[in-house]
Amino acid sequence: MTKYLIVLSFILPLLSGCATDSAKPAENAYSSDYDRFFQNVIVKEKTPYHVTYEYKDVRLDEVAYLASRYCHEQGGKSAHLHDSVLYRNFTRRATFDCAELQN
Repeated sequence: MTKYLIVLSFILPLLSGCATDSAKPAENAYSSDYDRFFQNVIVKEKTPYHVTYEYKDVRLDEVAYLASRYCHEQGGKSAHLHDSVLYRNFTRRATFDCAELQN
């Protein structure tokens, strides 16, 4: 019986140490959504007729909002996704066409 108590006296501290591991914040986490967006989206080309963004760690619908704002500034046009392709180093490039909707 004392053998079991000696073994348990060594095992219990190990198990309790695993259960009480403090949660540490991720070191690569962004401080805000703005920082994440600002660091991961780049305008590669823009004309009055289209805009191309290169992005990573951001969703396409978040980039589409930027494109819609840009196209609206180009005379009230709306943005339409032309293509989205995988690019170097796991980045993506999305091109949006700026076009006026017909009435």
